[in-house]
Amino acid sequence: MKYIAAACQINIVQGDKQANLKKALEMIDEAASQGAKVTVFPEYFLTWPPTSKMTPADIDAMAEKIPGPSTNAIAKKCIETKTYCVCGTMIEKCEDGKLRNTSAIIGPDGKVIGKYHKVQPENAPAKYEPGSGIWPGNDLPVFDTPLGRWAVMVDMDVSNCEIPRSYGLLGADVIFAPICWSAKFVPVIETFTKASALYSHAYIVSANPVGWRKQIPVHAWAFAAKDQDEANNIDLSYGGGSGIALGNNLIGKALNFTESIAYAVIDSEGPKASRANDASIYPFWRRPDLYGELVKPASKQPYGTNVEHKVPTHIVPKD
Repeated sequence: MKYIAAACQINIVQGDKQANLKKALEMIDEAASQGAKVTVFPEYFLTWPPTSKMTPADIDAMAEKIPGPSTNAIAKKCIETKTYCVCGTMIEKCEDGKLRNTSAIIGPDGKVIGKYHKVQPENAPAKYEPGSGIWPGNDLPVFDTPLGRWAVMVDMDVSNCEIPRSYGLLGADVIFAPICWSAKFVPVIETFTKASALYSHAYIVSANPVGWRKQIPVHAWAFAAKDQDEANNIDLSYGGGSGIALGNNLIGKALNFTESIAYAVIDSEGPKASRANDASIYPFWRRPDLYGELVKPASKQPYGTNVEHKVPTHIVPKD
């Protein structure tokens, strides 16, 4: 099955969810006019992420149910254009009462095919997820669609090779990656997009926004502020870096620092052929007998560290 995928590098307007939703619907129209069958948007594409300055009322105003007002509007557009949409992410008010950072996949019939909850939320001042009451997901679902087997990973998930490797083993042929990283990380986004494609033998479709966030808090050490007081009120630029990768190649790329769309042709049979080829010539491609450190509870923190967290991490082990 061959079709065109579109990564929508939207310019997010701070504090105006409806303006961003209107723009997203217009970008779906634009992508459909170019023959795209599926669009993907960045993480928090309607609101920007929550920050450490926000109150519980601010977070509640950002959150929605899925299906809900925003996804219903996108579903209507999917019906009109006969396309699929990976709806970036938004804070979802889940049925169990918890908040999660959720990406919903909507089909051309307007129905939600499935949802993915970000499994590795972060707690930086500019993206304050656990501190805002956002819980991690605990599953890596692969969704069967008429166009192939799709998966989603969100933002920090992309920086961990275990996620795309797992999706490759689960047979995903396309992994959509909504991201929301500032301009200093544009080269990193492009690197991780290509690396994830190599790890998974799948297409990676990453979408990151452009635009400005005004007067938000960041880590002083990460953004060269003179002290933390200055770092609590930074104007932060976002530069895109959205693209579509297969192997070590970006086969589609948006224009950095500009609202634009990256397009590429997806061949859902390609990853199967690539995996079969590797299986025939690299019999020791995987050695799970050597990977015990990755799953030991004592080494669950990055690089074996044991950092004390000042906020609840909300991790609920699976039974």
